[in-house]
Amino acid sequence: MAQAPASPGGDDSTTPIRFGYDEAARALLVEWRDGTASVIPFERLRRACPCAACRGELGLPGRFQQDPRLRPGEDELADIELVGSYGLKAIWADGHDTGIYRYEQLRQLGEAPAGQD
Repeated sequence: MAQAPASPGGDDSTTPIRFGYDEAARALLVEWRDGTASVIPFERLRRACPCAACRGELGLPGRFQQDPRLRPGEDELADIELVGSYGLKAIWADGHDTGIYRYEQLRQLGEAPAGQD
């Protein structure tokens, strides 16, 4: 797991200390400063992509509103990158890489009950 950069202040529940992913479990792993660990299934993470193409914009529906099925590669995480001190960028096997997941969103995704993907 990669070490998240130290971030002064902030809420312990939304400040990651480490992140990585588990290919076998098909999940993003995040350890938070408050001691909690989140395991976020790739499918849940992909469906929650916050980018305009996936969420929709200007009154137009997003990708999953038009077709809820996952296509090959859409839920295969290829890599993750830090974005500033506020989020992670997911790079998917299908080439999609415009979603920046804020730490608050990742915490919520990690706390969602199973089956809410």
